[in-house]
Amino acid sequence: MDRLNKFDPFVAIVAIPPVLGTIAWLVVLVMTEVFGHHPILDLQPRNLSEAAAFRDVGALVRLVDAGENPNHPGEVRAGVILPETTTLVPIEAAAASRQAETVQLLLDLGASLDADSWQRAWCVSDHPGVRSLLALYRPEAALQQCAEP
Repeated sequence: MDRLNKFDPFVAIVAIPPVLGTIAWLVVLVMTEVFGHHPILDLQPRNLSEAAAFRDVGALVRLVDAGENPNHPGEVRAGVILPETTTLVPIEAAAASRQAETVQLLLDLGASLDADSWQRAWCVSDHPGVRSLLALYRPEAALQQCAEP
């Protein structure tokens, strides 16, 4: 019974880090509520290409419904697909993200593939699911050859 009434520094040393971590996380959550966006998870797609790169199908549908062109190239921020900022059409961004479902959704939403865009999408992805889907939509003039790096 004596042990329960004595201060044990080891218990305090072990208990303080989780308590401080919990308090810090609560501060982050309060700041999120106050300022309206999460300081860590604030990656919202700016255009169709970024939505495709993020695999955000809800944003894809909303943006197309709002009138964005699924064949129009958009800027994708550095670090999302490639280390540098790049400009891609949404199907290329979906192919680079290795998401056959997103490629199919874009096609269902009205994206079209000419020979050049098909070849860029083909070459940017090595995913078998993406490539088998693209093979179904291959324009006659499109080449299945990619330039050597």
